[in-house]
Amino acid sequence: MSHAVLIPDELYRAIEAYAARRGESAEAAILAWAESLREQRERAPVEDNDANVYNPADDPLAAFLGRGELTSPDAIRRHDDAIAQEALDAHDE
Repeated sequence: MSHAVLIPDELYRAIEAYAARRGESAEAAILAWAESLREQRERAPVEDNDANVYNPADDPLAAFLGRGELTSPDAIRRHDDAIAQEALDAHDE
């Protein structure tokens, strides 16, 4: 998916000049800048704000919450063991 962004000519010329000094296109410079913003955000400490509050509307798996029962208190920690055992049992048949 791609999007078009309209920016003033003066700003685009400044980006073109910056990119030319680096030997790249203006589009490549903009993409590199946007990627660096995303990386900075991923490395930034989590702030205590509403954006960090769980919202089921944003969770594609929210419909599955509470649908099953845990048979033991450590079932989540033993999840991988259970999958491995099922795989081994399938090979024994």
